[in-house]
Amino acid sequence: MSHVSRRTFLALAGTAPLALAIGEPLGREIAKPAAASGSFDPWVEIDLGNLARNLSEIRRRVSDRPVMAVIKANAYGHGLVGIAKALERHDVRHFAVGKVMEAVALRENGISGTVLNFGPFSQEEAEQLVRLDVSQSVYSEAVEMLARSARGQGKRAKVHIKVDTGLGRVGVPYHEAPSYIDRIAAMPEIAIEGIFTTLTEEPDFDPVQLGRLIQVCDAAEDKGISVGVRHAASSLAISNFPDAFLDMVRPGNAIYGLEPLANLDLRPVMSVKTRVIYVKRLRPGDSVSYHRLFTAERDMLVATLPLGYSDGCPPQGVEEAEVLIRGQRWPLIAAVTANHSTVDVTGATDIQIGDEVVLFGRQGEEQLSIGEVAARAGSSVYKVAIGMNPLLPRAHIDS
Repeated sequence: MSHVSRRTFLALAGTAPLALAIGEPLGREIAKPAAASGSFDPWVEIDLGNLARNLSEIRRRVSDRPVMAVIKANAYGHGLVGIAKALERHDVRHFAVGKVMEAVALRENGISGTVLNFGPFSQEEAEQLVRLDVSQSVYSEAVEMLARSARGQGKRAKVHIKVDTGLGRVGVPYHEAPSYIDRIAAMPEIAIEGIFTTLTEEPDFDPVQLGRLIQVCDAAEDKGISVGVRHAASSLAISNFPDAFLDMVRPGNAIYGLEPLANLDLRPVMSVKTRVIYVKRLRPGDSVSYHRLFTAERDMLVATLPLGYSDGCPPQGVEEAEVLIRGQRWPLIAAVTANHSTVDVTGATDIQIGDEVVLFGRQGEEQLSIGEVAARAGSSVYKVAIGMNPLLPRAHIDS
């Protein structure tokens, strides 16, 4: 068996932090930053005021059509249950998730509105979906599993038919959808609650996709089959494609203010923070990190942070990365390792152990956006947000 170094192992493990942790990541939200209780561990701050503002902006844009909040992937890293409960307090009654376990977690935590699972399911999970009154995306023979489960429980399984109009991932092909809908409509154990598609976000092609979906819906209605609620517009379409609003919209990143979108005044909901755990001086020739990756060429002052790629801090682009300490930008040096990163604070006279550090967010008059962090890492805002370790506390504040 070949030898794998500790550093290589940590790098590989850090690419999907705690992906197998099922219970804790879905519901660990707290009322205040962890450091308030003496911890130096990083935390994710969730601004519920900005969340509410973004929701209001979306509703204004879509003329108060119903909103199905997409909270898959642990609510894009923001904390599944906490975000769902916050949105529910603002009268959101429809939620979409990407995995059965997310749907189960919502029900177990008292979320009573419509929950639509986009992801796949097994026969055992079909039993759960029906029992917990979770709606399920269908586009294949798997609908038979829902029918069996519903028949056994004396209930009807609720489904949203996924039509592939051109994205090419999953969904019944639009030209086969009419016959598929006919079959489902004839199944007494199945209730068609809605029909939807996912747009490619190509301006010239999205109208073609929308036309295909509407043709499928019209064909069903002509036969007397109700397809329920029609939905196609995710965040970008909410911004720039009003024809796609249909009966309900399906925002994801717009809820969280992850990036600017035309026609919407959005605010970032997530900030990531930690605290300085060590401050030291480097002499010329002193080094930092494995393999002496960084060597000081002059007298320097550096601060160590308990923030690494296992927490979700991107390890790429360190040579351009910055953080905020005491309202000022300071550059990272060396490397982001599993649990630590190092900051050059040369010239500072007042930085101390325990000082708050912002990876992205606002501190005083200065702000570092998640977009800046993503760009420097050669990544995307989605990958950075979703990549935040689900075990980090989500601290709810209200601006």
